[in-house]
Amino acid sequence: MGNFISIADEAIKRNGYLILGTFSETGPDKCSGLGVKKYSETSMSARFEIAFDRIKCIHENHSTPFNIVQNFLFCSFKRK
Repeated sequence: MGNFISIADEAIKRNGYLILGTFSETGPDKCSGLGVKKYSETSMSARFEIAFDRIKCIHENHSTPFNIVQNFLFCSFKRK
């Protein structure tokens, strides 16, 4: 996990952009039997507002192989 964080940090420093995807606040409570953390546009933006300005957030529905619809939130940010 440490290497992944280092790679992400380097990419953000060079490019200044961050794009994240997570379950939206209307997404499932669990995924593959594990509890998940859900975010709204507001809570996602608040999490990163110290270092990033939000560019745009979009919601996307994903249909699983079991025909269950899960809602995701994708947000893009630019380093301040």
